[in-house]
Amino acid sequence: MKKILAILLFISQSTIGQVTLKECVESGLANKATIKSANTEVVLASLKSIEAKAKYLPQISLAYQYRFNPIIATQVVPVGQFSPVPTDEIRGIRFGTNWQQDAGLTVFQPIIDLTLRNRVKESKLNESLSGVDLKKAEEDLQFEIVKTYSNALDYAYQMDEAIADTLRSFESLSIVAARFKEGKVLKTELNNALVNHNNNQRSFERAAASLVNEKIYLHYLTGISLERLLDESLAEIPERLFDSGEASFQIESTVDFQRLLFEEELINQQIKTDRKKYTPVIGLDGFIGANQFSQQFDPFLANSWYGISYVGLSVKMPIFGTDKSYNADKQLQTQLVQLDSKKEDLKAEKSKELLQINTDIKRLAVEISFMENNVTLLKENVALYRERLLNGQFAAAELNVQEAELQKVLAQLNQLKAQLNTSRTERLQITGALGRELKTL
Repeated sequence: MKKILAILLFISQSTIGQVTLKECVESGLANKATIKSANTEVVLASLKSIEAKAKYLPQISLAYQYRFNPIIATQVVPVGQFSPVPTDEIRGIRFGTNWQQDAGLTVFQPIIDLTLRNRVKESKLNESLSGVDLKKAEEDLQFEIVKTYSNALDYAYQMDEAIADTLRSFESLSIVAARFKEGKVLKTELNNALVNHNNNQRSFERAAASLVNEKIYLHYLTGISLERLLDESLAEIPERLFDSGEASFQIESTVDFQRLLFEEELINQQIKTDRKKYTPVIGLDGFIGANQFSQQFDPFLANSWYGISYVGLSVKMPIFGTDKSYNADKQLQTQLVQLDSKKEDLKAEKSKELLQINTDIKRLAVEISFMENNVTLLKENVALYRERLLNGQFAAAELNVQEAELQKVLAQLNQLKAQLNTSRTERLQITGALGRELKTL
């Protein structure tokens, strides 16, 4: 039995370093695949914004064709008008040759394009939405890391408590065993003392296994090596991290509400884009090239090329297009109404969740205070019953009852502490303060 106790003490104290919550969060944000994926989406959105802006650059195209004209186009020319005495005589004249080459460079430089300008603004808003999604992914990961880290700390505390409980129950068992040898207690009382002692050892094993499981999950979340997490202990979480959630918060600062605001801004921008779709597009249009004419197939015929070029102001006024939607504006306006409803619902939901979580935290804090007081009283009772058993004033059964009751209360206390840690972490997430407060660690 003494060997078992020595092993428990060694396991509890055999750590060579500490892992901090800040390190876990930073490692998770740097290594988790979901965060890398969200970062990639931000980069893609940024590239799309650059692509939209690139449409302001000159549009240059090179064209070439070599064609055969089976039928040469004929134009009617009023040749009579060229006579000294003008007449109404007309004559059909064919313009062109059987073979023709065309080559040239076309350049268009947009100057005023309201549709393009609005498309660029839409791209920037989509980029902002990707940034909000990244922030949401980071907050979700931070929440999981803090919750898992807190649970692991709780199981580490339970291991320490289980060791102390095992030492205490071993002392009680030793007293009962000594009295049994003296014939002063029954075998059933000795068995009950041994059951209490075994339960404390089982509590240690359960806490140790739970701690290992939480550290495995922490390894998955953070990418920190499992060997290090198992070898090293976890540093305490500063209490100020959880206390910050008590302050009042603005719903507008939460990631969920920010996303709705950006969606609303994007829809308003889409409405502007749709309304500007049929506005004039003004730009500079230029061309430089040459044409070749020949009666026979001869691409390299000398003295058969004729140059052509022009530069001018181009104004295009779209009137009707197949992509026109007759109720696009109405659809977007309906989406705005829907977003307003979502914002109101989100405000009500967050307020409700915050009120409930604050109520739960206060209740749990009060219950824990009472339970800790009960643990102190029961430990005192165990010590008193043990002392009186040594003096022959009480039966061993009464000591066993106190030991069993203490184990029950300790288990309830551990559950309450775990619930409190989870509730306080959830409050930080509800208020949107988790990421901000983690940066202050």
